[in-house]
Amino acid sequence: MFHIKRVLWALRKARIPVSNKGLVLDVGSGGTPYSRSDVLLDRLTGAEHRCGAPMMLDRPAVFGDAAKMPFKDKAFDFVIASHILEHMSDPVEFLKELARVGKAGYIETPNAVFERLCPYDIHCLEIAVVNNVLHIHKKKKPVEDDFLGKLGMLKDDQKWKSFMHEMPDMFHVRYFWSNTINYKIYNAETDCSWIEGINDESEHGDVKQNYMDDRPGWRGIGLKVLAAYHTYLRRGRLKKFDIKSILACPECKGYLEENKGLLYCVYCNYSYTSMPNPDFTCAVHADGDSVAD
Repeated sequence: MFHIKRVLWALRKARIPVSNKGLVLDVGSGGTPYSRSDVLLDRLTGAEHRCGAPMMLDRPAVFGDAAKMPFKDKAFDFVIASHILEHMSDPVEFLKELARVGKAGYIETPNAVFERLCPYDIHCLEIAVVNNVLHIHKKKKPVEDDFLGKLGMLKDDQKWKSFMHEMPDMFHVRYFWSNTINYKIYNAETDCSWIEGINDESEHGDVKQNYMDDRPGWRGIGLKVLAAYHTYLRRGRLKKFDIKSILACPECKGYLEENKGLLYCVYCNYSYTSMPNPDFTCAVHADGDSVAD
């Protein structure tokens, strides 16, 4: 059955409020990055963190920690953080980093209602947006509500399944910000470090270079058309772009020097691998363990 609200929801990725010349970062980009984004940032490639989809590497990419982004201050005109905030054990540091590297941006997550009815063990936050403020509750464990969380209402109850399918906006947070991110943490003392154990066990997944292997149907076709359009525009926009010009040490935000395939911080004595690929560059964590061959 055709649902106009479902169509509008699918089209949200095509409506990014940034000029054609603006530089856009996609944080936690995963297997289906926003077509409008110019640079990708991700820490994990395990398929469990991207609904089984291989990670996309079709444009300049950096591997790093979203809580310690390896970019200069205000390097981007717009920052997209879609379905990543709910994974962050320290939401304050992450939100500060978004506001530091970007001039404006967009945050999307499952909302607290969705998380209560269908909890994910890779999510450590419950989030709602009211009066343009992000309200954040930290989960003490993967299933915060043992009653609602184990009923399986969104999976097993047909009425709830249909409602979620027809009204996806009722189960998600969509938050646009400029200069400042307004948020409130309700239980800052709660320790969400249990999520890091799940992250550490994440395997390095496959990567893909285009959308050609994505699922069929009108959504798949639309995604490919949109991707082709933005790929064409991106080539012109990034024709003279050097990703190393916006990189900074993730620890001290200091200047990185390049030497024999390494990016070296003159202040911290950390070095980061750089891949001089004509299509994308990959920088890795300070421990030097690369997540891409």
